Amino acid sequence: MNDKNKQINNAIKSMSEFEMAWQEFFKNKPRPKNDEEERKEQEEFYHWYNYVRKQSDTGKTPVEMYKEIYGKEPPKNPTEMSRMMNFEWDEDYNEDQLIVDEAVKEADEIFEKEIWKEVKEEMKELNRKEACKSMFSLGFLTYMKVMDEQVEDFENKAKRNPKEFEEALKRFKENITEN
Repeated sequence: MNDKNKQINNAIKSMSEFEMAWQEFFKNKPRPKNDEEERKEQEEFYHWYNYVRKQSDTGKTPVEMYKEIYGKEPPKNPTEMSRMMNFEWDEDYNEDQLIVDEAVKEADEIFEKEIWKEVKEEMKELNRKEACKSMFSLGFLTYMKVMDEQVEDFENKAKRNPKEFEEALKRFKENITEN
């Protein structure tokens, strides 16, 4: 077997081990109640996976395997090939901002492809205030339409699976009271 095939097989085995470990670790754990709990669980998993759990094919932890291969203690996030899972929090990561950025990008594309070609001529005759008011109205009406569609979708899901709906509603209420 050539080196490239060995690397591919090792990568597949590594992913398989990670997936088995993930299932094993979280098997009977309740869902985290908030971001802080989720963060703590992920940190615990990282430690357990790298330092405690033995790999099924070698009987060694990823840290033990690293030491055996490289002859030294692993750094916090090694760059060498190994089964160790690198993990650190990106303090600059802002999920809400990513969602907003993606929405703005999508809105820009829709505007360019669909809206502008329809209203360009009408806007030529309007002053700035009228143009702003027209665009605001368009945005507001679009928002109302989307909200109506979401409510309809929510109601349909509730009708299809009332038990799942009740559980989702309960989680939603818990999240609201926590935040």
